[in-house]
Formats: sequence, C-alpha cells, structure tokens
Amino acid sequence: MEPIIAPSILASDFSRLGEEVRAVEGAADWVHVDVMDNHFVPNLTLGLPVVTSLRKATTIPFDVHLMINDPQRWAPAYAEAGAYNVTFHAEACDDPVALAKNLRAAGAKAGLAIDRDTPVEPYLELLPYLDTILIMTIKAGFGGQAFMPELLGKVRDVRRRADVNNLQIRIEVDGGIAADTIEQAAEAGADAFVAGTAVYGAADPVEAIAKLRALAAGRMGAAGSTGAAGPMGLA
Repeated sequence: MEPIIAPSILASDFSRLGEEVRAVEGAADWVHVDVMDNHFVPNLTLGLPVVTSLRKATTIPFDVHLMINDPQRWAPAYAEAGAYNVTFHAEACDDPVALAKNLRAAGAKAGLAIDRDTPVEPYLELLPYLDTILIMTIKAGFGGQAFMPELLGKVRDVRRRADVNNLQIRIEVDGGIAADTIEQAAEAGADAFVAGTAVYGAADPVEAIAKLRALAAGRMGAAGSTGAAGPMGLA
C-alpha cells in the first residue's frame, strides 16, 4: 500500500475551515478530524454539526478521530454523516468489535486508537475486525506535542501481526509527524500519517504534503507520488 497523508485540521485556522480543507485537495489523501469532548481528554474541539457541514465543502475523505467518552453512542452518527474512516479509542470502549461492526454497517471504515500509555498487545487479536489501527505517538488531547519514538514499538508489533496474518489494515500514527520523524514511523511499519503543524504551519501545504509522502514512501518501499493516492490509496 502507498502512504496515506492525512493533514489534521486541528492545526488549521478554524475561522476558515472550508478554505483550509480545500487548500489541500488534490494533495492530501484524507483529512484528519479530531473530535474531543473535554471528558475523555481535557480539550474541546469539533463536533458532529461541524463535521456534517464541512463534509459539504470538500470531496476529500474524512478520517474522524473520536477522543470521546461513550463512542458506542456517538460514533455511528459520524459514519452516517459521511466520514470515510471513524476511529474510536480502546480506552473508552467496552466492546470494540461490536462498535467496529456498527461503523461498517453505517458505511464507514472502522478504526481503533491506542493512546500513549496503553499497551497494544491486548488488542492485537482484534485486528481482523478493523480497517485502521491508530497508534498515538504523543498523549491524546492536544496538538503540537513532540513525537515520542519510543512508542514505535507498538507500530512494529502491529505490523508483525498484520503481516503474519496477511491482514489488509492501515497502521496510522498521530502525533509529532513531520519531515524529521515520518521516516522513523514508516520504517517501523506505519502507512498512514497524521500531520498537523507540518502541513498547516507550512508556507505551502501542498508542497509539505508532497515532501512527507516522498519521505514515507522511500522507507515503505512504495512508489512516491506527487499527488493524492486516489481511490486505491483509501483502502
């Protein structure tokens, strides 16, 4: 699989969200949307009404990352609103397999996020039921944190299990991904990369995405691309 670059709109200008998303069309594969509820994490960001409205502004697939309590109640609505991939946290969900099935039934890919302090081993058996597993390379809840390379061991564990079982699952990393860190994550086995400040803090977001894609592809052994991966890159 070719690398997926998913700019995080948490780092964008919230007063110009529609424009900020359209600015990366044709370059980004996904747009990463961080939903925080000020309960599961100590921050409050976007919610379902904003996601529903923003969905009308772009054709880029939405990668919704739910940092919220009670995802069983709220997650399917994001799928119904048109999110391509909906990821919920293992720490907030009692039955990840059931929720993954509900998300798929609602028309979205299902993702499971693993926070900084949570071991990944108990969740490796769930990989066949998931489309994406998101490994946090920071502590969930705030943008702009420094990348923690010691967390890449989780990525390696997931990659080994996925390869042994021939699973078609995206291994996503989120936190501190930039030009000086993305190669480490790709070498560990990640193939989807959330980048906030590295894209929206750049003078040219499209050029920044192209650079990140080339760096990741070089370590993944995939062919680099100057644009989005297209429909085949969405799986």
